[in-house]
Amino acid sequence: MSLRIISVVMAALLAFSGSALAFQGYVQSFGDGGAIAWGNGEVSVVRSLAADDGEEPAVTDPLAVRKAASQARKQMLDMILSVRIDAKRTVSAYISDDRELATRVRGVVQNSPFERPAVFEDSGNIRVAERLRGKLAELVLPTTIQFQSGIPPKLSTSMEQSMSFEDGLPEEAGVGARGYTGVIIDARGYKVTPALAPVIYGQDGEGAYGAFLVSRASAIAKGVVAYANTSAPAALRERVGDRPLSVRVLSAYGSWRTDLIISSPMARLVRAVMRSGDAMENCRLVIVVDAPETAGVDVGILQEGDMPVEEQE
Repeated sequence: MSLRIISVVMAALLAFSGSALAFQGYVQSFGDGGAIAWGNGEVSVVRSLAADDGEEPAVTDPLAVRKAASQARKQMLDMILSVRIDAKRTVSAYISDDRELATRVRGVVQNSPFERPAVFEDSGNIRVAERLRGKLAELVLPTTIQFQSGIPPKLSTSMEQSMSFEDGLPEEAGVGARGYTGVIIDARGYKVTPALAPVIYGQDGEGAYGAFLVSRASAIAKGVVAYANTSAPAALRERVGDRPLSVRVLSAYGSWRTDLIISSPMARLVRAVMRSGDAMENCRLVIVVDAPETAGVDVGILQEGDMPVEEQE
């Protein structure tokens, strides 16, 4: 193969990998080598091929590769099962009563692609990955969710009496006039738990954005929301476009702090922006959360009561 061909192939590979990882967003660590990128929905686990006795990695040993891949996929399944769908349930809780659905989810994970190290590599690691998009999202997003119903959910009580009411218009994070291309919800400082289908409420208790505004197909392909740990418009452009609307959260709602509350005037504007064709079709909303802590999170198959419940705010 000529040097020119090799250069073209390498350039294509670099371009592909760059586009694939263009928007990872908030990367949440799990245990040893596990991570969920809440921007593009990728769930991944990196595991060493080192032998149990501490010898050099057996990168050419098919049994070692198979064992490492099996262990990594088991960890990845546990991570996926622990993901919160919304304020009420995890993936594990949703599929626990449906044996066929649980089998299909496990099948997707067991057949997930993995990358093995090349013979000349020193790392001796394999990597498995799946995405909370496409076929996996189709399985774990409950069919009972009323996607694109147009009927906003409502909280049992208004928040306007329990917190200071804020009026006025939100700041524009991008440049240009009033044609907002998406929404950035800044929730830093509220210990938000990422979820597949969170709801943004106004202080009046009425939903401003959530699954009720987007189609199931869009949610499967794009994710109802994406999460990031920066509010810089340039870093979020791929998801929210060139002229996003920036809104500050007033409170996180629920025991798991998955749902968010913004002021009522801002909620009306968010609802209007996200009802526009492109914003709605591409789920152009990013929730900005705190940067991840240095320590990872231990993962098991989490049920509804497996973790301590925080008090509602």
